[in-house]
Amino acid sequence: MPEDLAIFIDWENIYISTVTEYKSRPNVSAILEKAREYGRIVSATAYADWTDGDFRQAPPTLYSNGISPRYISARYFPGGKSQKRRTNSIDVMLAVECSDFLHDHPQVDTYVLVTGDGDFIPLVSLLRSKGKNVVVIGVSEATSYHLIESADHFVSYASLLEEDRAARAQDREPKKEAADPYRELVRAVQTLKRGGKTRVLGQVKQQMIVQLGSFDERNAGFKKFKDFVVEAERRGLVNTVDQDLELQVYLPDEKVPDLQETDLAAEEPTPQSQSANRNRSNGRPAREERQQDPEPGFDLLEDLTPYELKTVCTSVASLEQPATFVEIFSSIRELDERGELELSREEIGDVITAMLDADYLSKVRQKPYKQAKADMTFYALNADKQEVKSALNSG
Repeated sequence: MPEDLAIFIDWENIYISTVTEYKSRPNVSAILEKAREYGRIVSATAYADWTDGDFRQAPPTLYSNGISPRYISARYFPGGKSQKRRTNSIDVMLAVECSDFLHDHPQVDTYVLVTGDGDFIPLVSLLRSKGKNVVVIGVSEATSYHLIESADHFVSYASLLEEDRAARAQDREPKKEAADPYRELVRAVQTLKRGGKTRVLGQVKQQMIVQLGSFDERNAGFKKFKDFVVEAERRGLVNTVDQDLELQVYLPDEKVPDLQETDLAAEEPTPQSQSANRNRSNGRPAREERQQDPEPGFDLLEDLTPYELKTVCTSVASLEQPATFVEIFSSIRELDERGELELSREEIGDVITAMLDADYLSKVRQKPYKQAKADMTFYALNADKQEVKSALNSG
């Protein structure tokens, strides 16, 4: 018997994405058909302000397909509607009602979120923490690659259109040979290079999904996309380097930036942190006020609460030691995305630099894998250091 499944549609997001990228409205039937591959649909809800513009035409189609339109009044900033729309209320209502559904219907095992909005990452994390299977359907070009990585499965909207066309043209053409994932990886990097786009792992995977309709590194025998890229590097197809806080992917004939020059963790801290301010509930002054302090830099004990320091150290300790700067940065950023910390991207860099300065972390030079041609800089948590022990065991 198929598992029960619930669908939650961020209609405004998927509508704007399909109209922008494909000049057409969302194909509701194709979305439902794909969702049925994952289970029996017991609930389907779409969220939008149905009184606004082209959205007015959608409810009859949604009703006829068994989808309940949920009306959420849009709010606007003062000064007119142009470029002033506030859509957070729609996102919040979807997340709240999905959470309520989770508690009221424990028998539902699979959740399909139709959106590309990265703000739903905490919702995905909540669903998965409760043992639920999460499928995200979205327009690849307009979907947060962090959202793609956080879900159990991602389905590109383009693949739905291709499947629909293929179903109509069934048996007209011989079946195509399965694409070589390594060749598609190289093609993805080439495409991103030509477009002048960043080539971090998430962007590269997203481009492969655009090319193939769907891609799952597990089908190629790898648990993580990073492992797949490392194998491609071992085969001489691509090169990788830690750059701009992310692992960047290059072609073999490209000049790869010098690791020493692009190793951000090795850079000297700036004389005065430009990080965003964070108001504290414990009465400490905001960081903007403390910038007048003549003492420069970021202080782990002054700028972090004991809980924050413990959370950061615990996160780093959970990584395989030693870890890359990217892995450490990503593990702390995930804490922020889950709501366990409140740190900006710049502040995370400050924290890691301060951990190096305070000897919470030490540098290790070694090969990333046995066949690698050069050493990389890794970082190990000094778990035997008294200050680190105190941080891990505090509170």
